[in-house]
Amino acid sequence: MPAQYTNVRVLMLNPVAVNNLEAECQELFSKLSSLQSEIKEKMSAYSDGKNLKGNEIVGWLGEIYGKLLFDGKLVDDQKEHDFVSASGSLVSVKTRKGWASGWRKTSAIPKIEGVECPTHLLFIHLNDDYSIDLMWMFDWHKIISEDRFKKHVVRGEQRSFTFTINEAKDKDHVIYAKKP
Repeated sequence: MPAQYTNVRVLMLNPVAVNNLEAECQELFSKLSSLQSEIKEKMSAYSDGKNLKGNEIVGWLGEIYGKLLFDGKLVDDQKEHDFVSASGSLVSVKTRKGWASGWRKTSAIPKIEGVECPTHLLFIHLNDDYSIDLMWMFDWHKIISEDRFKKHVVRGEQRSFTFTINEAKDKDHVIYAKKP
């Protein structure tokens, strides 16, 4: 057994299975990588110079759709918001794709209070094919006062906050709907 695997001696390793799956999918992975690069290049034309980092097509789409809808401008990642609307609103965008059970809940929101916090939350839901299902817009201070942000606790320690869409109660907040 190679030296780098000595600490996993008790585990049964099957590198052949891993190699087979990788080989089986490699052509598709290459196509996906090429498509992602092409998508990133097209989206960069709308990014206001913001570096579209990582491999976050869903997040990029949400931010760019939002800034286009509100004739805004994207800001750098050091800010608590994602874009500034033409009217001056500081908007944080949370985007989810697909219909799995967790799509209604945002990813982590580091902080919800302070002068640098957003004025609005834009929640965008995309269908599995990346087409827009619905967009909701919320006044940040109102959802704070309504106790809509929930503490995200990891190993007994609060790390951030989350927000969850309630489709029935949040109908009045829908600002964009594109049904096929």
